Amino acid sequence: MHHPRQNTPQTTPQDSADATRRRHRQTTKRVVIALNLAVLLVLGAGVAAYGSLSKTVTLDVDGRKDTVRTFGTSVGSLLKSHDVRTKDAAVDAEPTASVSDGDTIKVRYAKDVTVAVDGTVRRERLHAATVGDVLDELDVSPRKGAEVNAAKDTRLDDTASTVVVSNPKKLTVRADGRKKTVTSAAPTAGEVLEEAGVRLGAADEVRAGDALGEAALVKPGERVDVVRVRMVDTARTVRTAPQTEVREDDTLEKGTEKVLRAGAPRVVQQKVLVTRANGKVRSTLVLTQKVADEGSKRVVLRGTKEPEPEETTLAAAAPESAPAVGDDSVWDRIAQCESGGNWSINTGNGYYGGLQFSAATWHSVGGPGLPHENSREVQIKYAKILQQRSGWGQWSCAAKVGVH
Repeated sequence: MHHPRQNTPQTTPQDSADATRRRHRQTTKRVVIALNLAVLLVLGAGVAAYGSLSKTVTLDVDGRKDTVRTFGTSVGSLLKSHDVRTKDAAVDAEPTASVSDGDTIKVRYAKDVTVAVDGTVRRERLHAATVGDVLDELDVSPRKGAEVNAAKDTRLDDTASTVVVSNPKKLTVRADGRKKTVTSAAPTAGEVLEEAGVRLGAADEVRAGDALGEAALVKPGERVDVVRVRMVDTARTVRTAPQTEVREDDTLEKGTEKVLRAGAPRVVQQKVLVTRANGKVRSTLVLTQKVADEGSKRVVLRGTKEPEPEETTLAAAAPESAPAVGDDSVWDRIAQCESGGNWSINTGNGYYGGLQFSAATWHSVGGPGLPHENSREVQIKYAKILQQRSGWGQWSCAAKVGVH
């Protein structure tokens, strides 16, 4: 039986090379896929391990909160890994305590805090971060209506580490001659006055208890005083009593004096700044001055002659024979000339009373105290003794009024 011849395809060298390349690409692709699957498996296992070992923790350092992830197993290792120093700090957990996911670790550093409660100030060293922490640590509970210088959640850094609590309290306000009682929670004297409707001038002074100034803290029951201070420029004339020159005179008896020249005061014109506190002069500051009159010295003769014994006896008996008070008009004329008729004058120049006795002469005739401290009649009484003993020359004004 005859079979027909079948045709067999002819394979060329090029076809063989292409087939080889296709097989290589398929093998490479399978290897890459296998490698990628291996990497994904490794990464997945790592992520799973990271998620199971790390924890999310909140670090609260003096009120500043940060959320962190950590592999640390203890509080100490967590703080160390995040460079949180623990020297002079209070931590709300022991360093060896374990850390769990979601924990909050609080760290509070010690700091100096000024605390003022109703005017009483104290300095404390506290592990506090906020105003509320301070109040809690010191067991301070502001009453209803109290004023606190900041909200409880305010960080101490934002209050310059100062906490002021002022509860409502009764106070007395005194200004312009009037007093009134007020109830105020204001912490300072200036704020109390503002609430009381008292306006302050630029130079006015404020006192709360022993403290000065508007910023003075007030305590319960204290009095807040306002001193009205006014400064005024003004002009004045100043007269200075003349200096006294004493000359010894052997024609006058010892213990007696005679005014040779009355002298004149020195006159100065001044421009001054007068400061008054609540209407009373507190101080006077001389701004400018000019001498209007230099004045002149007062010259007094002082006797050195020793009196004779009989004259002393006569002087001692003189009060019994002195003229009656009704005959004393001549002494009024002399006093008018000597002192302007002022029987109680003390000019500060060493001469006293209406007849301008010196203390030595007054005492030499037995006068009590000082002349200006006695009545007109007493001064005249001892003037008559002196006149009997030493004559009218003791008064320079005697000749002027016609007495010799």
